[in-house]
Amino acid sequence: MSTADQLLEKMFSWIEQREQCARKLKKLAQELESLREKCNASEVVGSSVAVVGAVCLLGAGVATLCTGGAAAPLLGLAGGVYSGVGLGISVITKITEHLSSSDTMKEAKEIESQSNEITKKIQKLFQKLKEERQQAGSFTGPDDLDRHVMTEILGAMARRSGMHPHFIMQMLQRPNLFFNGGPGSIGLNQRAFNPELMVGLAGILSFFTLTAGGKEFQFLFAKGGQQLFKEVSKTGLKTVLKGGAMAVGGVIGIAFELPEAINQWKDLIEKNHVTEASQSLRDTANDLEKISRTLREQLDKIKKMFKEFQVLKSCIENSNRSPQQKRDFIEIVKRYCQDQAILSWLSENYDTEIFFKLVDIFYYIKQMLDKKKKKTDRENIDIIFVAHGSIEEPLMTASSLLPLSTIEDVILYSPWNSLIDSKVAYGIIKGSLQPHHRTFGCPQHRPCQIHYNHPPTKLPPYWNSMKNAGAGLIPNIFVEALKSVDPAWNGVVELRGIFGQPGTNRVFIPYRFPLKIPFYVVTLALSLVLFIFPFRATVHLAACLGRSSEETLSGHGEYLNQQYSCTIDGTYMSSADNMLYADPGLYGALQAWFDQ
Repeated sequence: MSTADQLLEKMFSWIEQREQCARKLKKLAQELESLREKCNASEVVGSSVAVVGAVCLLGAGVATLCTGGAAAPLLGLAGGVYSGVGLGISVITKITEHLSSSDTMKEAKEIESQSNEITKKIQKLFQKLKEERQQAGSFTGPDDLDRHVMTEILGAMARRSGMHPHFIMQMLQRPNLFFNGGPGSIGLNQRAFNPELMVGLAGILSFFTLTAGGKEFQFLFAKGGQQLFKEVSKTGLKTVLKGGAMAVGGVIGIAFELPEAINQWKDLIEKNHVTEASQSLRDTANDLEKISRTLREQLDKIKKMFKEFQVLKSCIENSNRSPQQKRDFIEIVKRYCQDQAILSWLSENYDTEIFFKLVDIFYYIKQMLDKKKKKTDRENIDIIFVAHGSIEEPLMTASSLLPLSTIEDVILYSPWNSLIDSKVAYGIIKGSLQPHHRTFGCPQHRPCQIHYNHPPTKLPPYWNSMKNAGAGLIPNIFVEALKSVDPAWNGVVELRGIFGQPGTNRVFIPYRFPLKIPFYVVTLALSLVLFIFPFRATVHLAACLGRSSEETLSGHGEYLNQQYSCTIDGTYMSSADNMLYADPGLYGALQAWFDQ
């Protein structure tokens, strides 16, 4: 069993120990209540100061149990001072003796001792895991080490969930699936499958006082701890008063309000109801259960995520899907998706076949690369998606085209509102098109009717990267089918053989389905397949980005010019590069698609 697996086992064992401790405290509360009921009411005599002493002694017992002895000196001293006045009250004596010497209390103390030992083992295993990872390879810094350590723990969660070993191995080799690797990040990859679950894992680790070495992950641990405390607080803890929080080792700090306890104790004894002591024990037990339940739920959420990966994987691999399997697939994606535009489309088009046809295409690519590429040669791929395109409203965030971290970037080549010709499309597919190759004008087969210059006023010396655009707004890009010209180009084409680029995985996909769809649907389908079968892709869109009508985006021209560049209506982008057409058949198809 690996160190990460042992660490996870100890965490679950700690939770079980706390749950057992809670059961013992509840049992002890019942015993105290039963003992009080058996005592003769006439035995309850003496000064009320003696009651104060009993409360303090009882408080010392509970606090010592739940804080490993730290509270005993303070409360015990107070109890000793007051109890000198009238400790002879028999009922108080019996209750106190039972609290101290009963088998239930001894069992609870033993459980508490075991729990504390488990906490120490968790901390040692976490340090051991760090040392193992540090010895296994070189790291760029503390955050890089933290990233690999947390990924190892996620791998243990995946194994516990029954995830396929091949997926786990690839996940461990690629921690950036879940956690960022760049400077200025907060440790968490916001394009992970479920960023909040990663925060939850950090919160669990911080609960056991495990610490990160890098600044980014220190921030993540602090954020996770705050979230976990909020989750625990929702349950309404009764024994954590006046802002008290979880202490070292994950133990709850318990505070007593003596004046309130004394008055309630008197009232409860006089009315022959449960004592304040037994109620305090029961409250403490309930809080231990709440904390244990919250920790278990957080861990179970991560386990559930990996189980749902299995559902997604099965649905991706099986093209003969039932309607229920499709619904389950979409519902899982919707639960984890963060983008509102994508969520809206999935809700409105849950029964469409186009999405699953795209999934099938990208899974076919995965199989094709598995057969033709070595493991070391298939991590990064370039997807060239060729389609007729247009831009429409409303504006959306560029990050919508990057739903998961498995898509490195989406590259757009023409300015907004510009069309492209076959030379540009061929250059994109070949990978030879450079920004300085661009030329602008009207199409050769159509006389220019516009008496303005076609070149845009702003033309950056780089392509339009959606990764760099981030949260910036862009038009909604729609893609639609290319006309059927040559059956040879109806399918996916693997381009390495055509262009002879060693070590490069380039795949060309012509969009041939009859439905016009948002381009983010394409990248969503791709990112899901890549996530389940860990690859990383850069997507290149070879499509026109002209307005669908004169009214569309009429008020956004200046903004689009600032975002990247924007042209006037009727502008075509071509290439001045004298390309060698290694595949005349492909170029002929592109001419039919773009130059009509």
